[in-house]
Amino acid sequence: MLAVVLLGCSDGSGGAADSSAAQGYPVTVADCGKDVTVAKAPERVLTVGTAAVEILDAAGASQKIIARTGEFGAPLPASLTHRPDDSLIVDPSDPTTENIIVANPDLVFGYGLFNADPAQIRKSGITMLTVQGECGHDASTDAAPTVDLGTIGADVRRLGTVFGTSATADAAASALDKRIAAARRAPTGHTAAWVYYFSSEDPLSAYGGSGLPNAMLNSAGLQNAYADQHETYATISTESLIRRQPEWIVVKYGGYGESEADARAKFLAEPGVSTLEAVRAGRIVMLPADSSNPSPSAVDSFEKLVAATAATVPSR
Repeated sequence: MLAVVLLGCSDGSGGAADSSAAQGYPVTVADCGKDVTVAKAPERVLTVGTAAVEILDAAGASQKIIARTGEFGAPLPASLTHRPDDSLIVDPSDPTTENIIVANPDLVFGYGLFNADPAQIRKSGITMLTVQGECGHDASTDAAPTVDLGTIGADVRRLGTVFGTSATADAAASALDKRIAAARRAPTGHTAAWVYYFSSEDPLSAYGGSGLPNAMLNSAGLQNAYADQHETYATISTESLIRRQPEWIVVKYGGYGESEADARAKFLAEPGVSTLEAVRAGRIVMLPADSSNPSPSAVDSFEKLVAATAATVPSR
């Protein structure tokens, strides 16, 4: 659970403040192991990545988004309460320092600051917060404690504190937590590999033993076949898949705009993949791009993963 340190009490209205102090500001929240103080309820938010949009929406604050970046063509879920317009996309890839400053936000929320200088952004008077399941993803943040499905609800609650919308955020987070608890399975002893492609040109990758995908597999009762790879993102070979023989294969699609059918075909075309018992038996689960994001969509995919892998696997 993420720590949240309050320096005052929010009125939960989420509206513009005539007096920040009267509405309980400033507030201080934990962010990747550090404290960040928010002077007043943010009114102009630049997001980096789709997870940031989802978390803001669940917290009742997506109407504050004035610029979107870092989504790489991945679609937003249809379930959003307040879907920000696509005209707000100022850069579909990793934003630069200039992209961010020119947009004139009072808060940047997301991750993936590979082309921007966090120090320059803060020097411009812009507050920065990170999607907590992505701490350590880039050089601008420190690593976080172990990420699990509970991190999602905790981050929604945290954003409720930041925006003064805790009533909405707490209700959304509690609903997510209940769904996770209902779907969670005891260990089955079966293994799974969760694979994906960064782009149409990149080699096959798998999620390793840290990060949300690993936690999702474990919560679904499955052992990650690449748990020994300590990094979250690991480039692998089909030879290593064949050696490890996972009993389930999870394939992520849509990360760079590819369809489910195209992602499946690309994976099945890998040399030697057809020899995998999981492939021959049809034990392949297709999950969308946002399934690995530490956001509410991951809960949808977790439920799908549990349902799909509930089938009995023959004894070894």
